[in-house]
Amino acid sequence: MKNKKIIKESLRKLLLEKEGDSYDYGCVMLHFNVPKGDWDKVQGLIAEEDVYSEEGDQTFGRENDPHVTILYGLHEDVPDEDIKERVDEIKVTKLTLKEISIFESNKYDVIKFDIIGVSEGRMADMNAKFVELPHTTNFPDYHPHCTIAYVKAGTGKKYIQTLSSEDAIVVEGNSIVYSKPDETKNKYKLK
Repeated sequence: MKNKKIIKESLRKLLLEKEGDSYDYGCVMLHFNVPKGDWDKVQGLIAEEDVYSEEGDQTFGRENDPHVTILYGLHEDVPDEDIKERVDEIKVTKLTLKEISIFESNKYDVIKFDIIGVSEGRMADMNAKFVELPHTTNFPDYHPHCTIAYVKAGTGKKYIQTLSSEDAIVVEGNSIVYSKPDETKNKYKLK
């Protein structure tokens, strides 16, 4: 079991280093409102000197639009109706943001909340609805998470922690956003 986890982590690290396909595909994300004070507190954990950025690329740095990706890799010919049909099957979902971990690569570390327990199962069910659509993915397993920030390689480990029950953030997923390869976005409210 431990070797399987090490292999998965190594594969994920290698795939995170792959460049050049940032906007080749569409993405479906669960969005939620995090109280500003709570998100500011989480962002306050990250030292400014550790934040990773690349000039002209806003996909790095601090995450200012908290979400959980349901599926990245949707082909551009997926009709909006197919997305809406699946969204209509999804109800408002509560998630607890408590476990902070990292993905590591040679260029940067990704600091993130792991979506675990019952919430992980709900996210996996959502993912299963969308993988039926034409898509391409480089990641063999779905690992639901909410990115907090990208930091310089090797600095992420110091941020790994479990928030106390008082500091854990409970959010309600209230919409699904379909971000298309042409960067247009459709937002669907959940019922």
